[in-house]
Amino acid sequence: MIEFGALLSVNAGRAAPMNVQDDTVITGFDKRPIAAEGRIQAGGLVGDDHVDDAADPDRAVLLYQRRHYEAWSRELERELPPGMFGEQLTIDGPAEDEILIGDRLRVGDAVLEVTQPRIPCRKMAVRLNEPDMPMRYLRSGRVGFFCKVLRPGTVRAGDRIELLDHGPDGLTVAELARILHRDEPDPGQLTRVLSATALPGLVRAKLSRLADRLVTRAHSWSGDRPLVVAARARQGHDVMVLDLADPDGERLPDFEPGQFLTLVLDVPGVDRPVVRTYTLAGRSADGLGYRVAVKREPAPPGSVDVRPGLASGHLHDTIAVGATVVARAPRGRFVLRPGRRPVVLLSAGIGITPMLAMLDTLAAEDRDPARPARDGYFVHVTRSSRELTFREHVRAVVAGRPGLHSHLLFSRPQPHDVPGRDFDTAGRLTPATLDRILPTFDADFYVCGPVGFMADVITGLLDRGVSRDRVHYEFFGAATTLFGADESTDSGPEARDDEGRPILVTFARSGITVPWRSGSFSILALAERAGLRPEASCRTGLCNTCVTRLDDGEVDYVIEPMDVVTPGKVAVCCARPRTSVMLDL
Repeated sequence: MIEFGALLSVNAGRAAPMNVQDDTVITGFDKRPIAAEGRIQAGGLVGDDHVDDAADPDRAVLLYQRRHYEAWSRELERELPPGMFGEQLTIDGPAEDEILIGDRLRVGDAVLEVTQPRIPCRKMAVRLNEPDMPMRYLRSGRVGFFCKVLRPGTVRAGDRIELLDHGPDGLTVAELARILHRDEPDPGQLTRVLSATALPGLVRAKLSRLADRLVTRAHSWSGDRPLVVAARARQGHDVMVLDLADPDGERLPDFEPGQFLTLVLDVPGVDRPVVRTYTLAGRSADGLGYRVAVKREPAPPGSVDVRPGLASGHLHDTIAVGATVVARAPRGRFVLRPGRRPVVLLSAGIGITPMLAMLDTLAAEDRDPARPARDGYFVHVTRSSRELTFREHVRAVVAGRPGLHSHLLFSRPQPHDVPGRDFDTAGRLTPATLDRILPTFDADFYVCGPVGFMADVITGLLDRGVSRDRVHYEFFGAATTLFGADESTDSGPEARDDEGRPILVTFARSGITVPWRSGSFSILALAERAGLRPEASCRTGLCNTCVTRLDDGEVDYVIEPMDVVTPGKVAVCCARPRTSVMLDL
């Protein structure tokens, strides 16, 4: 056994409301020394309310060193009582670069194991009345550390702390802190840290997700990439199909069926690039490139300062074969998921595009022994043959694999449209139509099209007993929830930019757009109210967990991030849009 230090104070706090960033949270951060001995159990210190970490045994007890208190007292020019930083145990002990993850400590009768550094949170700024305290805390390296409880026991001020065993991996608390707080860590360092056997499960999961993102970037691409228009063809009267290829003829990276491609367009007469997203309809004719379908769009309803079809008109009328466009890697969460149930693809209008890639994937399942070949039902509605797109492609795919079926509806057939030849059923696609078409509702449903269409169809599916987790949908515009009351935004009026235009926040990977409102504290808060769950931790611009790519627009920071955010990215936990923005969320 090695002398590690001493326990100076045992601190506890009761859960109470705290106003943080215009939000009231319940927290036990306000801790004070207790005179009596304390009892440490698997969940932490008995009598102490640590709300945020209550369900995480790897963060049962927080320890903070006296040497740090002394440094902060000098820096802040005031005395700081034990417990001020929210720790249960104030100790006299070594610095973070001398403490290993996995170190086992005896404190009084209790045995603890060091698990991870502490990431400061926004409550620290309120407790110390120092707005930039979380940033200063993390930048100082004086972060303290969490422990899990290996053996419950009694602790009291004055107890010795003994080091029973060194951590098995040689990974210091300081080294792990540096990796956890980087948006783009060195891959070699990340691999070394992930090899540590003593990493807690949640920390390992976070680092694994970071490693997966690095691998994805390596197999895809980051930033802008030039693609060449290899072919173009009109489908229907208002859709242009573009085949996009690598300039050197290389095969473009794989994508998930349902994902979209972001194009950055230089439109004549527009002083800045126009960024738009278009769903990938599948591979190009040669199987190497991508295929997108672009519908010519009118101006948004009620707009007076936006030209009709700014981007779509450019792609229809100006971009020719051989032209170069700038693209960003495929993204999106509206994708065909693995499973065994039948798949039903329901679309209207240009909502057909993600369904095409999904249908192609279903058709290929019988060629992959690792995946069961699922039955598939492709149901599409459009006005007439004049608006119809991809009919021959769908018929060929369905005919080529048993178990696939299609049904085409025309809501307003033209006189020359013949039932049985040009379409299957006249009328709208309604839940009653599905009763006639589908043999079962025990299936996974994917829905895309105008909002009214999706709302009617999804309501009908829910009424027929289909659970929400088997209904997936995507918007092509401003989003709302289709599962009940819309709680997607903060209260307050919709904000406008310096030119009087509404500020819209597009979460590109999720395919939704919501207005920015004056009552929103940050883009992260807006995303969460829109039903998204972006990764986030500190909420004060410290840990880089929430950093994501900024595809378009400008932001301001209500809290300045501790480290300079990589150009083209944004820390959404403390950013607000200055203009309409598009984010990789």
